[in-house]
Amino acid sequence: MSSEITLVVAFGLVVLMMFSNFGHCGLIGKWLASFFFGIFGCAQFVMPVFFFLGITILVANDYSTLAMKKCGAGFVILMEVSAVSQLLYKDTTVTVHDLFSVAINNHATGGIIGGGVALLLREGFGTAGAMVVLICVFLLACILLTQRSFVSFFKKMVKNVRASKEEWEKSAEKRRLEREAAAAEDRLINLEEEEESSDKATSFLKMKSGYKKTSDKKRAKQCEEKVKELEEKKEKKNPKKQPSTSAEQEKTIKNIKVNVPVFTSSDEVKRKDCVRELHPQIYPFTEEDGKTEPFKGKLDFSAFTFPEENTSLISEQAQESTLEVQEESYAPPYKEKGAFHTSLPEEIRINEDLGSLIEEVSESIVSEAEAISEENVYPDAADQAIEQKEVPEIEAVKDMKEKQEENEESRIWKNGAEIKQRDTEAKDNASEVNDRDIAIQEKQMARQDTIKKETAQEVSSVESKEVVPDRKKAEGKDYLFPPASLLIKEEQGHSSGQQQYLQETAQKLYETLKSFGVNVTITDISCGPSVTRYEMFPEQGTKVSKILSLTDDIKLNLAASDIRIEAPIPGKAAIGIEIPNKHNQTVHFRDLIESQTFKTFKSKLAFAVGKDIGGKTVVTDLAKMPHLLIAGATGSGKSVCINTLIMSILYKAAPEEVKLIMIDPKMVELSIYNGIPHLLIPVVTDPKKASGALNWAVAEMTNRYKKFTETGVRNIEGYNKKVRELQKSGEIDPETIKKMPQIVIIIDELADLMMVAPGEVEDAIVRLSQLARAAGIHLVIATQRPSVNVITGLIKANVPSRIAFSVSSGVDSRTIIDMNGAEKLLGKGDMLFYPAGYSKPVRVQGAFISDNEISDVVTFLKENEDVAVYDTEVTEKIENKLKSSAVSQERDEYFEAAARFVIEKDKASIGMLQRMFKIGFNRAARIVDQLSDAGIVGPEEGTKPRKVLMSSEQLESYFEEYL
Repeated sequence: MSSEITLVVAFGLVVLMMFSNFGHCGLIGKWLASFFFGIFGCAQFVMPVFFFLGITILVANDYSTLAMKKCGAGFVILMEVSAVSQLLYKDTTVTVHDLFSVAINNHATGGIIGGGVALLLREGFGTAGAMVVLICVFLLACILLTQRSFVSFFKKMVKNVRASKEEWEKSAEKRRLEREAAAAEDRLINLEEEEESSDKATSFLKMKSGYKKTSDKKRAKQCEEKVKELEEKKEKKNPKKQPSTSAEQEKTIKNIKVNVPVFTSSDEVKRKDCVRELHPQIYPFTEEDGKTEPFKGKLDFSAFTFPEENTSLISEQAQESTLEVQEESYAPPYKEKGAFHTSLPEEIRINEDLGSLIEEVSESIVSEAEAISEENVYPDAADQAIEQKEVPEIEAVKDMKEKQEENEESRIWKNGAEIKQRDTEAKDNASEVNDRDIAIQEKQMARQDTIKKETAQEVSSVESKEVVPDRKKAEGKDYLFPPASLLIKEEQGHSSGQQQYLQETAQKLYETLKSFGVNVTITDISCGPSVTRYEMFPEQGTKVSKILSLTDDIKLNLAASDIRIEAPIPGKAAIGIEIPNKHNQTVHFRDLIESQTFKTFKSKLAFAVGKDIGGKTVVTDLAKMPHLLIAGATGSGKSVCINTLIMSILYKAAPEEVKLIMIDPKMVELSIYNGIPHLLIPVVTDPKKASGALNWAVAEMTNRYKKFTETGVRNIEGYNKKVRELQKSGEIDPETIKKMPQIVIIIDELADLMMVAPGEVEDAIVRLSQLARAAGIHLVIATQRPSVNVITGLIKANVPSRIAFSVSSGVDSRTIIDMNGAEKLLGKGDMLFYPAGYSKPVRVQGAFISDNEISDVVTFLKENEDVAVYDTEVTEKIENKLKSSAVSQERDEYFEAAARFVIEKDKASIGMLQRMFKIGFNRAARIVDQLSDAGIVGPEEGTKPRKVLMSSEQLESYFEEYL
């Protein structure tokens, strides 16, 4: 309603202003027009229209920022017009009053706004400079108004010009080919006309020499006519011999024609007119174009070769088939790839009566084959040869006939032998060509094999330099990071129809909410590896609790296994409904470590968690957590998450940078890592030794803080930086003082430790979680029983970062992350990632790494590193703690204080302890005996006090080892 009122009022004002500009609204209209002309200048003519358009755009776009920018850009363009008109107006106006009055009287100037801008620019830059500035501002305003880039516009123009040029070139090439085809067709028609006008002898000679391009039907007729002519000559020359009957002649001719090789090519098949004119006995084509009847003759397939193979063969055949008087060299014809040719049949019927007949027919067939081969490739050359040799060929006909008549008998057998010899030479030449090609190919293959071997040797040498460190590097303990090829690479892809499925689900979700009276607008869809989040904006006045109460109804209508509603999404004015995907996608660990996020992560304690709902790789810094609590039911992915954390450290940090202490009461999860160089001690599987390892970590933390105090630094980064500076300056020996490695303590099952030694374990964990961050010691605690007696209040208060996997109830979810939500997870790595600093947990699909991948990486580290050398000092301290734990339970609670007291007094007696600690005689006597057993004081010497055997330093070291 308000929008309509605004538009109606704006329209009315626009109409009034338009009439006022032309003096049709009386006194008030004249006054308003004068005022606005004085302000805007000549732009006032279109200012009312611009005003109405701007109001309409703003109302239609809900006064968005983009709409305001466009309206502002339009106003700037109008003021540019006013400024340009002021620059072009020849008048000396220097004051605002002059600008106003001139614009009222003369509507062609710029008014106060445009004129003022023009005067300022003209004073500063001159008229030319002012025009340049105004043009630049005009272009910027056009960019804001149109939201289009001029650079992209010019790129598009250049692209269109290039496309037009390429299209024109293609059309020109097409026209050229059409012209060439038309010219070739004209030449073919001319040749056929010349052929019809020529006599039989000339056409026969041309057909024999291979230079005349004739039609197939004409060649067949010429062969038949030549057969009859030769037969008549033979009868005249030998009248005594009985002529063969016409039936026998027809039979002989028919047999010869059957043995005539078929010469077809793709070009001839395509030419329908020529195919229909072919002789049915030589070219047995049916009425259907391109199809042939079965050929019953004998074909020699030895001549079926490619152009590179038959070059010399065809040239030799062409030279032998031409007449001796016409010894000329010409370009050897190449056959097309789609065509084929055959040699003459090896068996030719020869007798005394038809010897010359077979001889001439055979020679004509050979020359015909060469002519067909040449006309397919070099028709122009053949035409030129015909024109040049037409006259001398006619003169040579008589000589040829005389020679044929004189030596007919002798040449029959000679030519027959030459035919066979030519076939043999053709085969030999073909075999020589093939042998030569095979030899060349063998040489090329040998050269390629040599190059491959040299390349392989170079690659192997480079890889050996990178993979297998030399002895010097091994002594320097340079760490060789495991390659990513040891891990499995993801090969999955999105299933077909995924986009359509998401749209259908979104529409169904919208209709479901609408049926319950909740109107929403779906703003975004984020498809993750396992779940898809549909972000929606509810209608004004809709309560979030109303949408939350529809969880079960939405689950029913969508037929989903479970859904999770996040209301609202942190940092967004939207509600997210997370629905499981139809097909889950596995997130492989290799994809995470090959991502740029992990590669460019600076911290050595980088933890590749997985991928969030948007498919983005999630990598966090364990040093900033600084401690992590992982909890979830059996089979939810907790152990895989721990393996992912360990493997992330192995792929990111060297052993001298990060050390690991692994506590595995289950004895099967982390034992595979025994032998890697990052381990400070072997994997601890005894729960009693676990408490000793935690107590050692507390002592190490205290020792590190003492070193920080001595060096005047606050944390481990400052200490290592100072050590590096001192090592570079040469003030200290690098072997005596080394950098402190960060220590990560991983506890796979906290519940078992809390059952065996709840007090010691909890105290050590609380102490470490409170103070160990600056010392570079970090805890990773995992449990499959997230109950309050395992994850106590002290542990939760001091471990700020949590990862919750699928649990059975909301109570367990609240124990882990202090809120519900983990009970709705899908399992198999689906987690709620809640590090320190996040307002709400983030849903992440954890990475998967198989046991085989872990085994391959561990094997690689064992093979490429020296034998794992554990810290014997740490191991001995843990063992001593374990041995002295039973003894310490029997000692008096005043034992430590009494030992310090007797060393301070330098004597020990029962009476001294009675007076000091106000205890009875028997208890004081037991304390003195315990001091004697520990070697702190000597044996009794009657009534004299006992001698003290230890100094204060020795006593402190004793306490560190045994207490």
